[in-house]
Amino acid sequence: MGVLNKEIGSSRRNPIMRTRVFLSLLVVSFFLVFGVATGGFAVQNYALGTGNAPAAQTQPTPQPQPAATEPAAPQQGQEHPAASAAPPKTPQPTQQEAQAEAHRTGQSAAATPAAKPEAGHGDGGHGVQLPELSPIPGVTFVDVVISLMEKELHGRFLGWRSNDLVIGQFTDNINNYQLGVLEAIRFTTLRLKDSLTRLGDADTYDPDLEQAVNLFMNSATLWWFPSAENSYSQAVEHLKKFKAKLEKGQRNFYYRRDNLVSLLAAYKDFLGNVNRTLVMPVGFFEADDHFYYAKGVAHVYYEILKVVRVGFKNQLATMHATDITDQILHELHTAEGIDPWIILNSDFGGFFANHRANLNAPLSEVAHLLVVMSAL
Repeated sequence: MGVLNKEIGSSRRNPIMRTRVFLSLLVVSFFLVFGVATGGFAVQNYALGTGNAPAAQTQPTPQPQPAATEPAAPQQGQEHPAASAAPPKTPQPTQQEAQAEAHRTGQSAAATPAAKPEAGHGDGGHGVQLPELSPIPGVTFVDVVISLMEKELHGRFLGWRSNDLVIGQFTDNINNYQLGVLEAIRFTTLRLKDSLTRLGDADTYDPDLEQAVNLFMNSATLWWFPSAENSYSQAVEHLKKFKAKLEKGQRNFYYRRDNLVSLLAAYKDFLGNVNRTLVMPVGFFEADDHFYYAKGVAHVYYEILKVVRVGFKNQLATMHATDITDQILHELHTAEGIDPWIILNSDFGGFFANHRANLNAPLSEVAHLLVVMSAL
């Protein structure tokens, strides 16, 4: 009986033990499977870039190296060890290596500072390309005046238009542009004669400059006895003769502060009148005339003041006006780029553009800056 009871007791305990063992194996299997799956999910997220990267291993802090002592000077007839061995060149990383390094350090490629391109030769800022001047003072200044007028006389198709009896009646935009160029050249040549080429009030006028000024003053609409083209061509020839005198040292061009101020003052006064025509009420068929006239004036100012920016750089620095001159050139550069297909004359608050007002914006700033420079 005792044996029977013992067997019965052990048989009763066996199911419980088997259940406990089964539950233990189930728990261990669950943690093993869940742990492996979670680890695989984390690796997948990191590989796709959606999870957090594993913590980087801590690199050992480099120990400071003792300062290298300067090698002793070699004895006579013995080559210096540092002179015989060229310094090793540091290899530059490729673009792929740089990207990999940026990814490893967690730095974006866009955050890496790019090398700034060097400024172009003669760059005056704001897209303005400054010219190279002749070593003889005044030669480049006179040469620019000559080239501006020769372009309108001989470089443009059909040449001078304002005195054409037939074709000129249909090309009023070019006509008024040429009138603006002519008027600005008149003021420039007058300053060239009166101040830029004279040492003082007691100095004599150059006869070729006098002839050039007088010929430029002839009417732009004359077509006979003499024609406008003939008068202006003769004026250009006198300017070329004066340029030859400068190159031979027979005449002088003076980079002086008072000469610069007188030129800027003349430009300021004339530009104020031009700005007025850009804002005054006019008819639709007159708006384009004032627009292109102002464009011609602005073009001459732009080319002449680039030469002034380089030639009078010392005077501008003394006046603390270099930045102001750069800003003037920037505004004139902006005016050069205003070139619509058709000139609209809408109200200032209208739906369509008013191109005269658009051109007046940079030219008004130029006039204001000229006033500031004239007072320095």
